[in-house]
Amino acid sequence: MAKAKPTPELPNIHPVDELHAVREEIAMLQARADEIREGLLAEGTDTIRGDQHTARITETRREVLDKKALIEAFGEKIIAPYIKITTYKTVKIVEN
Repeated sequence: MAKAKPTPELPNIHPVDELHAVREEIAMLQARADEIREGLLAEGTDTIRGDQHTARITETRREVLDKKALIEAFGEKIIAPYIKITTYKTVKIVEN
């Protein structure tokens, strides 16, 4: 897999504004990736060969715990010791 190439900061733009612009670009790219993915899935085959890459469509299972159902079944006090809480910082951008 090719490493992402660092891009230089845009001149004369505040980092907050640059972050907003980058996030907008990511959203557009994600929307396009989702469209392409849907088209590949619609082909109905499990291997699709391109000029440079091959896509393999696989079905995957994921198991998750339903916290709300656990609380309803056993009570909050019983499951509380098993709840892991993490904290993190977010950067939210709002228009001035």
